[in-house]
Amino acid sequence: MQAFLAILRYDADQLGRSWLVRIWVALLVAPAIFVVIVAASEDELASETLAAYVAAVYTPLSAIAVSVLAVGAVSGEAAMIADSILSKSVTRTEYLSAKIVARLGITLGVHIAVMVPFAYLVVRYAAPDTSAGGVTVGLLMVASLLAFLASMGIMLSTVSRNVLLEVLLLLVGIVISGVVLQFIGLTWMSATAVLNELPATFRGETPIWDEVRALGVFLILSATAIFSSLWLFRRKDL
Repeated sequence: MQAFLAILRYDADQLGRSWLVRIWVALLVAPAIFVVIVAASEDELASETLAAYVAAVYTPLSAIAVSVLAVGAVSGEAAMIADSILSKSVTRTEYLSAKIVARLGITLGVHIAVMVPFAYLVVRYAAPDTSAGGVTVGLLMVASLLAFLASMGIMLSTVSRNVLLEVLLLLVGIVISGVVLQFIGLTWMSATAVLNELPATFRGETPIWDEVRALGVFLILSATAIFSSLWLFRRKDL
């Protein structure tokens, strides 16, 4: 446990200091301020404003940032991993568990820090057409998408050492999966379907079953990716 906490503190500190995270947050906050000002002056609908920002700004930027952070969990530190594990100072499970918690923590931390104030300002100053429950569920759905992306990225990082290739595979894989799911009639499982449904979700118009189903699927997929990461990393040749 001490090794896990030590790695977690170190990794969280490194992530908090990284320029990638700082630039990511800055690129999210600047457009958010502009969107709030426009929505307030033009009396835009709150639900449409929130959904447009998430689809056009928040999701693309966050997908890139989260992918890079996630696939770098193992791939970018091969030498340190070998030294730590081969010297028996930390187990593989402790090492990767700390990385998973740190990566998911920074992902969800940025999501809360950016989206909660933004949603509050939009709901307050734009034309009100949202419900508190709808906004909460909508933000949870977006968080589940990012958590799934981070989990998949971490899993990829355990099987390859090429960070750029893994980022490309992850992002292209998400796009292709959406096309495949639409082709086989499971559109509701794709990230695109969740994003397209956000205006109705923010208004509280999406059926509860659809919300629970989407959240459940992405949480299960995230958990599966995390357990797969641990299984693969235990068998990884350092």
